[in-house]
Amino acid sequence: MTTPTEEHSAPDAGADDARRVAKRHFNRLWAGEAVSTFGTRVSHVALPLTAVVVLEAPAWQVALLTAAEGFCYLAFGLYAGAWVDRWRRRPVLIASSLLRAVLVALIPIAAALDLLSLELLVVVAFGVSALTMFFDLALFAFVPLVLDRTQLNWGNARLNGTESVAQVAGPAVASVLIRVLGAPYAMAVDAVSYLASALAAFLVPVSETRRPKEPGATRRPIRLDIMDGLRFLKGEKLLLILAGVSASYNFFATAATAVLVPHLVHGAGLGTTGVSVVFALSGIGGVLGAALTGRLADRSPATALWAFPTACMVGGLLLPWGHGWTAGLLAGIAGAFTGMGAVVYNTTATSLRQSRTPPDMLGRLRSALRTTAWGAAALGALAGGALASTTSPRLALVIGSVGGLLVFLAAGFTPLRTVTRAEAEAAPATT
Repeated sequence: MTTPTEEHSAPDAGADDARRVAKRHFNRLWAGEAVSTFGTRVSHVALPLTAVVVLEAPAWQVALLTAAEGFCYLAFGLYAGAWVDRWRRRPVLIASSLLRAVLVALIPIAAALDLLSLELLVVVAFGVSALTMFFDLALFAFVPLVLDRTQLNWGNARLNGTESVAQVAGPAVASVLIRVLGAPYAMAVDAVSYLASALAAFLVPVSETRRPKEPGATRRPIRLDIMDGLRFLKGEKLLLILAGVSASYNFFATAATAVLVPHLVHGAGLGTTGVSVVFALSGIGGVLGAALTGRLADRSPATALWAFPTACMVGGLLLPWGHGWTAGLLAGIAGAFTGMGAVVYNTTATSLRQSRTPPDMLGRLRSALRTTAWGAAALGALAGGALASTTSPRLALVIGSVGGLLVFLAAGFTPLRTVTRAEAEAAPATT
């Protein structure tokens, strides 16, 4: 066996140094996202409770708040992806975070001035969702600029794991804030957290270059950029299958989550503390999923993308049952299982998409996927709200949990069941 010479080991040492620097820069970004995600989780509890408890809104109106993000993608998601691919990503991250801070701050201000209304909640939810859409598209394209391909699973698992930790801790803190301050004022925490997100993005020193423009050339119509992105997605079979699975699952999952708070408050008889506990229990599954993702995805992407999520969705069947604290416990356990499966699936799918997509196509790919996924989520929220209003929230929960399981069972009849690590980490196709 030969011993490597200094000449051959030096590039490896340089590569290791580069990876360490990349991780340090990513950790700055991750720290800001950790704070921002924590604040957002507070709002995820406080916003529907403001509608249900303070404004006494019925289930179908609460569903509108859940559907807001999907409406944004349906309205102009494809255009947003094409715009993000034309812009530098870091300024988009900073601007969208600052503007979200302003919008969320309107809710506690309106409450203090006795101007709070459901219309304002919907407008803020839609505006924040639109800005979050731009932020998410830019972040998806920005992470591969910070990390190399071998670090993507690690980085995405850290981002998703932080979201799950925030889902555990956020509702607990939200419960205290809501009890002490009231639901509308608790959302001030979210407004401040967006400022931390903007600062973190500002502190990541990644050099970006805009797409070169030939002298005298006219600006290419943006619809052509959109069509390029759709053609790329159509030609990538694995990415197309992932789009179908994500959209189908989102429809059923959001049909259930859109009516979960009304069910727990009015049907199961839980108060704000009980609802917060359910969200916290659900987040524990996401934390476990983030811890498992790297090991599962590295050993077998097929397990992470299909087998493991399918097994977890069986636990989601506990969601609609019980009354009082029994209902809360069962809903929390169901949420923990589905959250664990969803985090493993989403993290692995995100890394696969980033790995197989050219850098200048990432925004458009993400927007196409998000348009289908969140468009389906918006329709699911409306369907769940309509079903809850005409029958009962419990029936919407039953259909949502069973439907989510059937989606992953059906995915077993696609190439996701046998996808290999080489396929998951394939080099980007040329555009």
